Amino acid sequence: MKQSRFNYLIVWLLAILACSNDPGPQLPDSLYTISSAVDIGNNGDATDVRIEVTTSSALVPADILEVRLLLVKSSKSFSLNQIDDLKSDSYFSFTASTTKIQVIKPTASVKDSDGDAITNSDYKVYIAVIGTRTEQQLSSPRDISLRDSPIYAGKYVGTWEDLGPPGPAKFGMSLIIAEDYSGRMFYANTKYVPYGQGAQDALTTMQVEGTIVTAFVLDQFISGYNGGCPAKKTLQGNYVNDLELVLDTFSWADCDGIRDVKLRFKRQ
Repeated sequence: MKQSRFNYLIVWLLAILACSNDPGPQLPDSLYTISSAVDIGNNGDATDVRIEVTTSSALVPADILEVRLLLVKSSKSFSLNQIDDLKSDSYFSFTASTTKIQVIKPTASVKDSDGDAITNSDYKVYIAVIGTRTEQQLSSPRDISLRDSPIYAGKYVGTWEDLGPPGPAKFGMSLIIAEDYSGRMFYANTKYVPYGQGAQDALTTMQVEGTIVTAFVLDQFISGYNGGCPAKKTLQGNYVNDLELVLDTFSWADCDGIRDVKLRFKRQ
């Protein structure tokens, strides 16, 4: 009986030791992917930065101690083993969340990974993840150039959605907005390629007050398609999270008929 109890005690102690050495679940790969990094202001600090991240469905917030947004000079390299060396003002910390798409807005006090102030320059953006069991993870970088320029100028991709009748149907689109807020729209796909034979399929002009688009003039002339299928209309809309141009649903009449349409584009 005594031997039996002794054996039981040994087994119990071994089990305790095994559990104490168990590192627990490791962080799944690629918890965060940077889908866009955009300059949205002319403040000359980190508030000019907008980062959109896509979150993996495997992320468990309870397993995450901290998530950091890092801005690294484009001329520098950054690796996983440098995360612990960062000073507290050399990154922007944000809450781990299962939200699929998040837009990160760093504060003015955030500096780059060297501890230098953010200026109009070129950077690489990373997301660093620190697990509750000291595991660490670093995303692939994304380039961003900070310049003083009109904040909504740039390249966009999005969709044209015919709500019908006829419809429904949705098509990939692309748009380039110049610094004077004139634009060129491309109907073929999301790669700035015209549907017809011309340089673009439509021209646009835009007026913005704050985040409200007070006038977005869409002038369509699809070269090589049904006589150009001309149509023109002034639309309204707004910017969401400084990144997404969302135009109000409108009635559109062209060579393909009359139908309700939704247009939305996201800065790249």
